[in-house]
Amino acid sequence: MSSLGKIYVSSEGILYSIEDIRLMSGWSETTVQKLFNDPKFPAIDYGKRKLVENHALMQYFSIRREKARDTYWR
Repeated sequence: MSSLGKIYVSSEGILYSIEDIRLMSGWSETTVQKLFNDPKFPAIDYGKRKLVENHALMQYFSIRREKARDTYWR
């Protein structure tokens, strides 16, 4: 077992909005908007809203990403 203890991952699918991610991360609305517009980010369009499913979000952030190496963020 890791030093972090057991990790529980819910099987429930939850959709997060731009505002949800902004509140959870503390990032600016501009930064989160840009994240949702990144072609590599697993956002879905639901009507006029952009959302991301919780498991897709965890998978996306489980991979190290560097602004300096990504042309979208430069």
